[in-house]
Amino acid sequence: CPMIDARRMEVYTAIYDRELHLKREISADIVNEKSYLDYLDKYPVCFFGNGAAKCREKITHSNALFIDDIRPLARMMSPLAEKAAAEEKYEDVAYFEPFYLKDFIASQPKKLL
Repeated sequence: CPMIDARRMEVYTAIYDRELHLKREISADIVNEKSYLDYLDKYPVCFFGNGAAKCREKITHSNALFIDDIRPLARMMSPLAEKAAAEEKYEDVAYFEPFYLKDFIASQPKKLL
């Protein structure tokens, strides 16, 4: 379960099985004591990434495993990109729309320069 810090007690995450099949879509989650119980009650779940550290005190289930030395990095995407290229799966950049988990909401700065 890779986790990217998204401020306060929120993380961007998805859940995959051992073969990296997606089990739960990517989402922005506010983490609490009941987060991921559907999975933790059935399976061990490995949490990692810069968002996992802040979740350690909230997710205390015996099947929750926290791995500190794994960080999701852009360079780790190259094997996935190579696989997509080998399968001739390309994006048409003229029509590609990025996937944003949340809408951007602009606000007034609190401190003006």
